[in-house]
Amino acid sequence: MKNAHLRFGWLTYVKSTEKTTTSIKLRLDRFIGEVLPDPPRQAKAHLISVIAGDTQIAAVSAAISLGDRFIVEGPGVQAIRVCLERNAQCFKGSVQFAGRKKPLRHLIALSEEFASSNVSTSSGRTLLASSDNRFIWASMAHIHGIPGMPDWAEWFASELQTHRAIIPALGIGCAPVLVKGAKEQFLSWVSWGVESGAVCFPAETGPIRWPNSSLKQTFLSTGLRA
Repeated sequence: MKNAHLRFGWLTYVKSTEKTTTSIKLRLDRFIGEVLPDPPRQAKAHLISVIAGDTQIAAVSAAISLGDRFIVEGPGVQAIRVCLERNAQCFKGSVQFAGRKKPLRHLIALSEEFASSNVSTSSGRTLLASSDNRFIWASMAHIHGIPGMPDWAEWFASELQTHRAIIPALGIGCAPVLVKGAKEQFLSWVSWGVESGAVCFPAETGPIRWPNSSLKQTFLSTGLRA
């Protein structure tokens, strides 16, 4: 990947016992986190994507299952201690590079909240991997079952800003946001928008087609290029 190293960060794991101290450092290509108010300089991790060898990936996977903490740093994110907390999910794969005999291992870990849309609908908060207005509106409409049109994205974004219902999250390799609000609140915005003429439904009845969006498009919409 051209110039990929410019957007990569680092994940450091240190494990100390009475006899030994283990310290490993892995390349981090994607990270989404949420700064905690207390204690300072700590965050809840929601997505961790790292690339390394077999031994390093195995160690990080085991640490995640134990609820251990890591140090994350990268472009735009100063070193901060993070944890995925309970019930995190891990997915492993391989990445083959030209000129390398053995493939590198790839691990993606997701927090319970980020992996389940059911948490978003019940908690009144939704974590999204992109700050693109079209992605935000399509995601919220899908998660909460909100009726609307794809071209309402800019209007919905302005409503989020007006109600201070959106805040940036920590991101490496992406620009995540946290949207706060329940379905009833968003439906009241839509009702007001239609009544005031700020937005409108089509004159003719029929299905509304939303544009398809892939994971690759979601990350590239942040302005990053692989």
